[in-house]
Amino acid sequence: MPITQKHGDYVRKLIVSGARSRAALVLKKMHPADIADLFGILTPPEATVLVEILFTQNMADKVLMELPEGILLEIIERLEDNRAAELLLSLESNDALLFLEAVPEERRDEIMHLLPPLKRDRIEQLLIYPEDSAGYWMSTSYMSVNTDITAEQAVETIREQSEDVDVPFYVYVIDNDDRLAGVIPLRRLITCPHGTTVRNIMMADPFTVNGNSDREEAASLSRKYNIMAIPVVDDNHRLIGVIPGDSLLDVMEEEATEDMYRMAGLSEEDRIFSPVSTAFRQRFPWIWINLLTAFIASTVVRAFQGTIESVATLVAFMPIVAGMSGNTGNQSLIVITRGIALGEMEFSSSLKAILKEARVGFLLGLVAGSVASVVGILFPGSTDPLLLGLVIFLAIVGNMGLAGLLGAAIPLVLKAFGRDPALGSNILLTAFTDSLGYLLLLGLGMIIIL
Repeated sequence: MPITQKHGDYVRKLIVSGARSRAALVLKKMHPADIADLFGILTPPEATVLVEILFTQNMADKVLMELPEGILLEIIERLEDNRAAELLLSLESNDALLFLEAVPEERRDEIMHLLPPLKRDRIEQLLIYPEDSAGYWMSTSYMSVNTDITAEQAVETIREQSEDVDVPFYVYVIDNDDRLAGVIPLRRLITCPHGTTVRNIMMADPFTVNGNSDREEAASLSRKYNIMAIPVVDDNHRLIGVIPGDSLLDVMEEEATEDMYRMAGLSEEDRIFSPVSTAFRQRFPWIWINLLTAFIASTVVRAFQGTIESVATLVAFMPIVAGMSGNTGNQSLIVITRGIALGEMEFSSSLKAILKEARVGFLLGLVAGSVASVVGILFPGSTDPLLLGLVIFLAIVGNMGLAGLLGAAIPLVLKAFGRDPALGSNILLTAFTDSLGYLLLLGLGMIIIL
């Protein structure tokens, strides 16, 4: 069960009082993810003591991999090189690579030289792949057997392989040239007649990704076909690794985070624990773009200065027109961006999706526009309330319909030009809905009322 504040305070009290043995006994009964939560309430010196206790209990690898990157980086800075190397040695190669990425570059070589040659070679093999590739996320710890043996021999073979494998549910079948021939669910292997050949019970031609393929391709296969692990092959279809289920979940989380951040014009480097300088550097360019689009909207307003002076009441409804349309456009934007990410757009034409979102925006505009127009009619100080209500109604209906259309069109257009559909799309949408909303409201006011 999750730890409570009382449990956390108790462990902290043991650490502060120097009762490390008692603290170790308590920590042994806790889940690594719950222990990781303790780092949020401990001071740096207390966290250092906790890490030492975890090392003595051989729990450091499981706990530290549960930490957010920012806190992990702080812990690594306080670790000596030999401790960092000890931690890398206890991790699977793909987890060790993720840990190594959090280590400052100036320390990586020194830590790597402290590792045994075999472990160092495995990590270096993964380092040749980009961070967004399937090869970067694969594990080399999996069960494999040859095509020409029996089920009984296969069971004996996997018994001789590592007990702590990253992919415990599947056994991969390879030929004499290490090419992937098929896959067998572990339960099928151990329940079939012993004399059955592996070739006869394997599922041939399993779904695979190339080591250089984008990690999103592996996540997409896992989602679409409910596969708990994805084998990774080289250009000759030789099995070089497997992306286990937990890594696939991490990839999905990373991709979702990437899309969410890019919609807001943020970088993945910008996290809760990022330094102020990093956050400022990543956000500054988009502030300039946002400022530029805001000036465009203000130019539209300035062009109708005479209208505003004559019908000052319109100013009170400008935020309503822009805000309602921005919300509608964002909803369409999220639906379409998600559809692209999950491959749902493959089953629907772009034009159909755009028109559907435009119709939804139009219908929502009819409702919102009707309510806002009644408020406009009853609004005090208006010389011609009926015409004011009509202008507000038409502006909201028109802009919310356009917002739905643009919210769907912007990510699809970006995708058509080979760009990330989420990249800054929210900022672009806001620029359009604000400018068009002011143009419609003030333009219609000039035409209808004046």
